[in-house]
Amino acid sequence: MKIEGWKVPSAVLALMAVSAAFLSWWSANQRLGKPGIRTTSDGEAGELKIEFPQYVLDYVGEERLIPDGIKDALPPDTTIAVRDYAATDKFELRLMGVLMGTDRTSIHQPEFCLKGSGFSVIGSELDAISVPGPEPYELPVMILRTEREHEGVIYPGFYVYWFVADGLATARHWERMWWMAKGLFATGELQRWAYVSCLALSRPGKEETCLKRVKEFLAHAVPEFQPRPESLAGKEEGWKAITVAEE
Repeated sequence: MKIEGWKVPSAVLALMAVSAAFLSWWSANQRLGKPGIRTTSDGEAGELKIEFPQYVLDYVGEERLIPDGIKDALPPDTTIAVRDYAATDKFELRLMGVLMGTDRTSIHQPEFCLKGSGFSVIGSELDAISVPGPEPYELPVMILRTEREHEGVIYPGFYVYWFVADGLATARHWERMWWMAKGLFATGELQRWAYVSCLALSRPGKEETCLKRVKEFLAHAVPEFQPRPESLAGKEEGWKAITVAEE
């Protein structure tokens, strides 16, 4: 009985050792894929910079510095870009991109960041942005309806996000993780995912107008920094209806 009792733990320990060795080899030999958003090399160290446009429609964008606290909380090879846009009528929104390096923990579920910044998430819905151009397509996005209190007033808002890698795009966190794991096992390449988001606050009662403007902004901004992912080719029509039905 004592001998048999040691069989399972020994097998488990052996499996753990083999797994650890495999993961160690895997980590040392994996290749990092190309970004799915446009970047440039910044500085002698070759650090990447996400290239968000300065002008979109009648919006003018201003690049924001990333606080050291945020940088320190993420892996050192993470690339972050934040640009605030203001239209001629003073409507404002914020575009942010987080590009992972060799450490996939650079990107996590967006809800965590929002709650940490004082926002309450009151609802979510899967939607699509109609991106125009020579090869128009429907970009899947997740829309979070938010609320934030300021000086006793509750301001509604919208947080729109998606994930993109070389040739791939999705609004589902689990799908991104599945594609990344499948690609790593099949090819040894770690897909370099970016998480792109757009935040806008609304005056109470003007929520639908606000959301319409966010979508219009993204439709014109996205082609400036993100090529059409091949996974969305041929999905110009009916993407939203099919995808929502799958949820």
